[in-house]
Amino acid sequence: MLKAFERAISPRKSGLGSGLCGVAGDVAKGRVRGNTLWVALSIFLLCFAFLIDGPVARLFTLQSSTFWKHLAVYCSKAGEGWVVAVVGVAASLTLFLLRRFAASRLVFLVACTGLLTGAAATIIRSLLGRTRPSSHELQGFYGVWHDSHWIIGKYEFGAFPSGHAATVIGLAAAAWLIDRRFGMLAAFYALLVSWSRIALGCHHFSDAVAAGILGVYGAHIILARLGPSVHYLWQRLQDAWQARSRFLNPPRDEPS
Repeated sequence: MLKAFERAISPRKSGLGSGLCGVAGDVAKGRVRGNTLWVALSIFLLCFAFLIDGPVARLFTLQSSTFWKHLAVYCSKAGEGWVVAVVGVAASLTLFLLRRFAASRLVFLVACTGLLTGAAATIIRSLLGRTRPSSHELQGFYGVWHDSHWIIGKYEFGAFPSGHAATVIGLAAAAWLIDRRFGMLAAFYALLVSWSRIALGCHHFSDAVAAGILGVYGAHIILARLGPSVHYLWQRLQDAWQARSRFLNPPRDEPS
């Protein structure tokens, strides 16, 4: 694409406008094709996940109290939104005080991305009202009203998509887009949390897959929209902090 852009602005000025329009058209077509491909792939994965919900549940759901079940409980708790918020803010603040401003900003942005994708999942699952695997109701999607009662916010009807999985997968996707090594660690964390939600019988496999799709797409959108604002805010905070440091510790005049 870069070479095409260079050719478009080559010395022949008379063709400058048409060249740029051609490049813009190619880019737009490429985006449409790419988005269409990803949407189609996401729909296929989600449909396939629905088909294998039963076998995956029988394979991964933990019944007895074993080491693996205790591990699943801890992993599930590690994926809660308040944990991501507290750890993200604490790590970001620590890095800021150590004057690692860029790292502080990125940690804050990654944590915010995970929390926002998790919040989006919470809203969606509240509106769809899918039963959890442990529900006593007939499995299905009930929306916001069932048996003459509102079911928004009721645990039994809050399965699809998984809020825990959407939070950690959104976080991992954002980390991966920013730094591959950080992203690999975050992806392992997201995998453990997502597994724990299925292993504990809190979610169907398709709930986790839907959360993964939401987390990945959401991370791209949030980084594109929120990233510049966070960068601007951090630059202002950095300038204010450095100005404060200079005021409290003014440089001493060197002896002549």
